[in-house]
Amino acid sequence: MADTSRTDQAGQDRNAGDVGVGPFITISRQFGCYGFSLGLLLMEILNDDAAPEETWRIYHREILERLATETNMAAELLDREQAEQPRLLVDFFRSFKKSRIPSGYEIRKGITTIIRGLAMDGHAILIGQGGAQATHDLPNGLWLRLEAPEEWRCREVALREGLSETQARKRVAEMEKQREEVRKLYRKQLQRVPEYHLTYDCSVFTLAQIARHVVQAMRIKGLA
Repeated sequence: MADTSRTDQAGQDRNAGDVGVGPFITISRQFGCYGFSLGLLLMEILNDDAAPEETWRIYHREILERLATETNMAAELLDREQAEQPRLLVDFFRSFKKSRIPSGYEIRKGITTIIRGLAMDGHAILIGQGGAQATHDLPNGLWLRLEAPEEWRCREVALREGLSETQARKRVAEMEKQREEVRKLYRKQLQRVPEYHLTYDCSVFTLAQIARHVVQAMRIKGLA
């Protein structure tokens, strides 16, 4: 598990233009596109030449949710509270003091806080969870989006999960509805147009090709 000190809400305490922010990558994807697999490829390529103190790490839903519900991390972040920090952070972590399970919305706020902290600390590959929207005002990041035609995604899901065509279509529709609800939640408060720096069609490019192109883009921007 990642060191919880990496989740410090530095992004709320420092100027967003601070050159010490990042580098980081966020990967948004339609269901059926292989965002986590792309993240693993990028991590492998980037770590080939990385110094030990600049090792890239990947974070996805399970890790972020686990971090968001750890009470020891909550206490640590509350200890670091400063007057100018937003009430969102304080109210979320104080909910653990009430010995109750936080609502999904509270967990979402906690994950947003964690995403920003990981992005600020740098060398983080953040999969899903509204990463681009949560870091919309931070420099030294690259926001990616993976898409593909519905037919292609349904075939991939059917093959990957051993489903029939009908089952795969239902699965894709359900998951896309859930993800769109999360994106709408972020858009209400964190709006940026365009939302992503680079968008790829996974039915046209292989993950290996996308990974090579992303690394080249990072080098052009001085992120790798």
